[in-house]
Amino acid sequence: MPSTNAQAAEALYPILSAFHAVQGHALRRIQQVILEGSLASLTFDFGSMFLTAKANEDDDTVDIAISPSNQLATDGTDVSGVQPWSDFIGRSFGWGWLIVNQQGYNDGVLLSFDGIDPQLLLNVIASSIKVSRVMGVPS
Repeated sequence: MPSTNAQAAEALYPILSAFHAVQGHALRRIQQVILEGSLASLTFDFGSMFLTAKANEDDDTVDIAISPSNQLATDGTDVSGVQPWSDFIGRSFGWGWLIVNQQGYNDGVLLSFDGIDPQLLLNVIASSIKVSRVMGVPS
């Protein structure tokens, strides 16, 4: 009988594979789309691949997708030069985590660059992506 961890990993693999596709690639730019005053999506440009986090307004979850660089939509605004994004330009993608709430909904993701420590939290609240810095716990 497979362990609970193995079952969860297998079920989440389609989403988690997007993080594997960009692991070790340097972040080149970030594009955001604002719809009706809400942050609807963020697209992370890793050169040959794009990782997109999109707010799903039907259930207030975050959808993660990977696409080849020739499929980037032209709408949106380049926010690479503003905080917090400017701190991560040129840094390699490290790890990605899914955040699943007690009801089984994927409400967010954690992202790291140049290592394993999570640095950014993207979570969906009221059909909008909220971006937060993750502060490390001093040892």
